Amino acid sequence: MSPEMNIGSSASAFQVDDGSGRFDAPLRDTLLRLGYLSEDQTARVSEHQAERGLDFDQAALELGFITSDDLDRARDQLINSLALQSTQPRKVSDEIVVISDPQGARAEAVRLLRTQIIAQHVKAGRRGLAMVSAVNESGCSYLTANLAVALSQVGIKTLLVDANMRSPRIAEIFGIPAEAPGLSSFLSLQVARPERVVNANVLPSLAIITAGPPVSRPQELLSGRRFRDGVNTLLREYDLVLFDTPPANSSADALTVGAAAGYVAIVARRDHAYFKDVITLVDQLAAARCSVIGSVLNEY
Repeated sequence: MSPEMNIGSSASAFQVDDGSGRFDAPLRDTLLRLGYLSEDQTARVSEHQAERGLDFDQAALELGFITSDDLDRARDQLINSLALQSTQPRKVSDEIVVISDPQGARAEAVRLLRTQIIAQHVKAGRRGLAMVSAVNESGCSYLTANLAVALSQVGIKTLLVDANMRSPRIAEIFGIPAEAPGLSSFLSLQVARPERVVNANVLPSLAIITAGPPVSRPQELLSGRRFRDGVNTLLREYDLVLFDTPPANSSADALTVGAAAGYVAIVARRDHAYFKDVITLVDQLAAARCSVIGSVLNEY
């Protein structure tokens, strides 16, 4: 892998309103239960939220009723209470070379990419990053999974989301049942909140949302406001949320996910993707108002 990370500007994108609401109630209730807010303060926060068009947590912070530490503790408790907890040991695939072959050249390349991501993306306060490839078999899932583990190994609280609902691989790589609730479950209204499809503590500091059971129209689900609102909720709970996506030449899913995440890194495989494919992808991302922070040349 030969990473070249260049920070771009923030992206904005068109939102489709599918009628879904925001997801403030559980966090509000957690703040109340922990005693960080009183009933009177909660009512005042709700009024301020409506007046200013803020999320509940942002309104509470703006009024000075809670601190950032209060909010972090409430979020941690909420995530742990809602996430999918499993006592069954999972067999992580040997494809995770930062575990199976930590001294090898491939693992070292992933760690180099990790260093650049932390320095140029995480430390800049950016919490979302979609990994996007131009064509199939570029190693996007392999690279995204290894990067997520590498980030978690240095204490970055990481969430890996398999947004490839067409040919998902993340569940298989991490030994999670493919039929378990995942992104498709949340987007198709089978699950009320995105936290309820989080597989917590798959590895230390690493949580995962799998693609979930197959659905017939993934692009329609990803284009709805429910996906954007869910992403915004998750971005507030983790240091970094990584998204695996299907190749851009087969669907528009990756462009939609990239716009919601805010930032994109392009993955290309040596002697596999044509230069013109990558250029076309760059143009498509620009048209979708996605900020490309860099590219990774995958040699494996």
